[in-house]
Amino acid sequence: MLRIGIIGCGRIFKKHFESIKKSNLYELVAITDIDKSKLNNTLINNNLTRYVDYNTMVINEDLDIVSILTDSGSHEVIINNLAGKVRNIIVEKPFTLTSSGADKVVEKCKNKLTRIFVVHQNRLNDTVKKLFEYKNQNLFGKIFLCSVNLYWSRTDEYYISNSWRGKWVSDGGAISNQGIHYIDIIHKLLGDPYTISAEGQTALSNIETEDTALINFKYKNGCLVNFQITTAIRPKNIEGSISVFSENGSFQIGGEALNQIKNNTIRNNNEKSHINYKIDDVYGRGHILFYEKIYKSIIYDNKSEFEGENFIKQIRLLNAIYLSIENSEKIYFDPNKNYKSRLGVYESKV
Repeated sequence: MLRIGIIGCGRIFKKHFESIKKSNLYELVAITDIDKSKLNNTLINNNLTRYVDYNTMVINEDLDIVSILTDSGSHEVIINNLAGKVRNIIVEKPFTLTSSGADKVVEKCKNKLTRIFVVHQNRLNDTVKKLFEYKNQNLFGKIFLCSVNLYWSRTDEYYISNSWRGKWVSDGGAISNQGIHYIDIIHKLLGDPYTISAEGQTALSNIETEDTALINFKYKNGCLVNFQITTAIRPKNIEGSISVFSENGSFQIGGEALNQIKNNTIRNNNEKSHINYKIDDVYGRGHILFYEKIYKSIIYDNKSEFEGENFIKQIRLLNAIYLSIENSEKIYFDPNKNYKSRLGVYESKV
């Protein structure tokens, strides 16, 4: 078993804790959080060692891997501090907020022989795996249009539950926190867009950043992608969906969080039934599979699709989207350019 420690005991902690235990591949050794109340209120083994300083945890414990579950704005500093001190790092998405930061942490970890793995568990949904399978088998043929809808509810209670939520320096908004999973899937499916046009607003929430956005991608082959992303739905989540329209038919994933195949008219596919399954929460069931894959990658020293270097372009794309919103302009996306937006570097003084 791999010895693992967790940094951060907030909202997502329970999902990671349960997935680590259920995988039966890791020994959870210690947890750390700067908030003592969170450390003491976690409903886990009372014999588990608790720390308020992650550096002390790493020094005291012989860890094979750490999972970083803190606010997104803190990831860059923590990864830089741990590079060379631990052999493997798991970090929640996005693994940094700035494009330049993504470059720097990947390079430093490479030089220090530390591997980074980024959590994008929705790639492992049965529905999403089927989407990628069809693409790899070229069953779609030409894809000419995709529609992504994320209609979720995050009230002011959610945002005030942690002071970092909804701030430029530590979180970003509905795009970088919730929408990034869907942007990731489209990016993996179709690659780098040619142009990006985006608009955002703070419709209902009392936050610095956006709770509602429209994003348009255009690809060199003419394919168009539209994202409607909002956390301002009231009173509860409606759906998280991706629809793909191609010359060989349509394929639509829906449900609350990509947990149902709602429509499949793709020619020459051998599917006899739709994939539908219940989920306990919007995080889905992918975390256990994620931890299993990371374990195998570490044990057998295999490359993983979740390696940090594979997500540098994603952070550039994220910042390009925000830059389009800030400047009200079309961005001709350069996947090798480090775009700079307010994300990760700006906080309102109001």
